[in-house]
Amino acid sequence: MRLFLLSKLIQHTPRCGGGKLIFDIKRISRQMSSLGYLRDSYKCEEAWSKRLQSSLLQKVNPDDLFFEMDQKYQTDKVLSAVDVDIYMNKVTDVESLDEMEEAVYRLRKSPASADTLPSTNHALIRAFMAAQKTDDLLRILNDRLNYGVFLDFHLANILMDEFLKSGNNRDAAKVAGLLMLEEDFGLPTSKLFCLLSCLKYLKDPKPEGWETVETPKGDDDEEIKKVRVRFLRNVYTDQHFDLYEPHHIVGKTLGSVGQLVTEDEAVSHSAQLLGWAVYGKWEKVKQLVDRLASARKPIYSEVLKTVSELVDKALAEVEASPTKTLPKPKLRQLYGMNLDDKGVAAFWDRIKYPAYEKILPNIKSKLTSVGVLANQEDGALVKKAEELLSGALSEREEQEIANQIKTYEDWEAMRLAELERQIRRFKAYKLTEDIEARKQELREKEEVIFFFDHEEEWMMKLPPDQQAGYKLPEDYIPSNAVKFVKVIPPKKIKTKKAKV
Repeated sequence: MRLFLLSKLIQHTPRCGGGKLIFDIKRISRQMSSLGYLRDSYKCEEAWSKRLQSSLLQKVNPDDLFFEMDQKYQTDKVLSAVDVDIYMNKVTDVESLDEMEEAVYRLRKSPASADTLPSTNHALIRAFMAAQKTDDLLRILNDRLNYGVFLDFHLANILMDEFLKSGNNRDAAKVAGLLMLEEDFGLPTSKLFCLLSCLKYLKDPKPEGWETVETPKGDDDEEIKKVRVRFLRNVYTDQHFDLYEPHHIVGKTLGSVGQLVTEDEAVSHSAQLLGWAVYGKWEKVKQLVDRLASARKPIYSEVLKTVSELVDKALAEVEASPTKTLPKPKLRQLYGMNLDDKGVAAFWDRIKYPAYEKILPNIKSKLTSVGVLANQEDGALVKKAEELLSGALSEREEQEIANQIKTYEDWEAMRLAELERQIRRFKAYKLTEDIEARKQELREKEEVIFFFDHEEEWMMKLPPDQQAGYKLPEDYIPSNAVKFVKVIPPKKIKTKKAKV
């Protein structure tokens, strides 16, 4: 990597008299910083540490704050988003990672989850990165339902750079997949980092293994085992958040980000074709191949070779299948979902899953009409992606650093404003409570003062067994009773009619 970057710098560096090279020291220091793509200043460590100098965080003891939040959550099951944010930004020791994870988990389960401040997730991710707990960090990032922690583009760039620098292409591709799931690749540098991460993973998928959710296999015995579940879930997959196979995630990420690469047309087409082929979306592959063949747009020869091999592999699966069809993707086993063969087959029929076995021969024949770039050695696509990333960083890195520093300042102001709003809400709530308590006190005093005026009412409210001492005489008439007077109509006097 170092030799490649140095050779590219020499090619594009102007010469002065005598043939001596004039090197751009800033560019060299950025590209050769610990064999990574980002400069050390991109991490903004100094600007991030300035948050600890704020008067608000200096007054906070993180252990006491966590204890208070824990007590409140145990009683009311609620947390304050700004309290969690203050705790996250104050913690600096590695021993508190479990408490930080517990805090964001509880916040996610409370009604205040919608008020989560952006600096909360940023602080958590930075803490796990500083402790080199990347496995735990990726686990939290993938569990969006229970933690609700999402990457910002600045930290995504840093994570992918660190993983690529250490040769961990697998986790770099995982980070790129997280941005794909959000359907937003953000900054131009983030887009190119995702492109490079996926290409490197497909070229060299290391380290081995990808933590996936395996579909459980049925038992060999004939005994039917029944498991009680709280609810049933219909067989379904959204082919987005339900993706768990590595080639599906990486393929869709590469195909999606390839559409956004406008810096180089050949790179864009090659990334899209390779991504959709790896994902197994053969209808998209066919559309792209038809367009490339008709427009005579060249792609990288290594991509054409890989796609041809994937088509041959798919055709071999069709021939080996008893039904002469391409096997459907395996569905992810979710809670309450019964993945029996009949239900799965009905699901594929219901969504009208394409019959790829019918279009694969057409793709194979059309691939021979797609042109390739001349004089391209193996790995040329990865090197070109590195060049594009290097150029984008040369243009935008300083601006992205300045924007991130400004973001840290905005976050501090946002935290203070949110804290003031919380204090005002608490004072208003406390004032309302005091008013209600005072009103209740006045009502109780009024009842004592006017007790004898309402004695009968109080007596009637008592249970029957407690009314013995308050038995009233039979001729008792309540003072507020309506007096009725019995009116006896006069008797009618019958008069005799005189005889004529």
